[in-house]
Amino acid sequence: MKYRAWRIASSILVALAAPSSGLVRTKPTIVTSPRTHLSGGRPRRTALLASSAASPISPSNLAVSLDRPLLSPLEYSYRAPSNRNVWSRFLGLLLNDVCKTALVGFLLALAVAVLPSLLSKWGIDAAGRGGADGGNFVMRAIASIKARFIRTAESTTEAASTYTSPMSFTGDGGWGKAVLRARSQVGSFTIYEFDLPESYYTIPLGLGQQLDFCCLSSNDDICTGSFYLFEGNVRGMGGPTSGSVRVVVANDEKEEGNAKFMSVLRNELEPGDEVAIKPGKSHLAYGGQHVPVTDMVYLTSGLGIVPILDQIRATSPKGSSSVKVSSVIWMNDKRDDFDLAMDDLEAEYMKYSTKLAVSCIMDDSASSGTLEGNREVEEAVPYFNPGTMAVVSGPKRFADKAEGYLMKRGYPKNCICVLP
Repeated sequence: MKYRAWRIASSILVALAAPSSGLVRTKPTIVTSPRTHLSGGRPRRTALLASSAASPISPSNLAVSLDRPLLSPLEYSYRAPSNRNVWSRFLGLLLNDVCKTALVGFLLALAVAVLPSLLSKWGIDAAGRGGADGGNFVMRAIASIKARFIRTAESTTEAASTYTSPMSFTGDGGWGKAVLRARSQVGSFTIYEFDLPESYYTIPLGLGQQLDFCCLSSNDDICTGSFYLFEGNVRGMGGPTSGSVRVVVANDEKEEGNAKFMSVLRNELEPGDEVAIKPGKSHLAYGGQHVPVTDMVYLTSGLGIVPILDQIRATSPKGSSSVKVSSVIWMNDKRDDFDLAMDDLEAEYMKYSTKLAVSCIMDDSASSGTLEGNREVEEAVPYFNPGTMAVVSGPKRFADKAEGYLMKRGYPKNCICVLP
């Protein structure tokens, strides 16, 4: 008995006197600059950890906390034995409770989604026929599962393609960027299409709100311009899509407004060139005393149809606004100019024929604004009634004369909105 007690005491003394060959308690290492390197190209962080692992400290200086391990994960991995191979780690991952729970949940969801339809469609039939029909049942079941997965993949792809998000303007001064992609000529106009940074971006502007553009000319002059976005369908370009915007410019270089920017747009910008964009001012306003507005009269010429088309689409659907009747009078000098929005106007008329009237008038003096004495114009423009708002849009010369014409027809000035 005494011999046994002596052996135990001797073993304890030897263990306390001998240096530990296993776990070594280390002081925590603070690295202030991980990017600093020692001579020889090795990082300082590695050298500090190695020196810390080789310098044990006394148990009295070791802080112990119930919610923290004695060693940090980094030091533990540095000192842990490396006898576990890749397969054992992979097996441990598979046996993890989270992984097993996810796998079981997936299998249950698959069974709930697929098995009822299979059993209800082919189960009774296969049980009654047996034999070769059983094999056919299996093949049909496999085909059904495959078709279900295909439909799921297609619906996921469709959902991803229809996803849109408003573009953020985080540049200096609230600017974003766009890239010129293509141009297309329609009648006396040219449509320019710009790509946004992401294919799902949209620019939600208000009714009558313009988009501001900015770019540098070849002489490094800053050129700016403001345009209404064109949402019409164009042959060869299709309809509007997310991830892009379109503007329309008249081919006549005598057109007023945005002169410098339009010159750069026509003569200098090439596909792939960048421009800066940001939401501009909104110009649609009603100052009349009769509210709500129940009747809209749009008197426009040339490119003036661009903002009008957007307003018609917004106010025509049932319940979308207080507007009950809209009248559109669109005038052009040339027949080909109607190709810009004729199909879109016709489509809107076919959907809302009871509340939308459209008159397309070709007149050689349309751009000059000569409206008096034009029988078609007089028949198309209704007289003023309380609750009526008129919107004039087109070249400045046309807009000035159209506003005067409406005032002669009894429209108060505060009930007429002239879009620039």
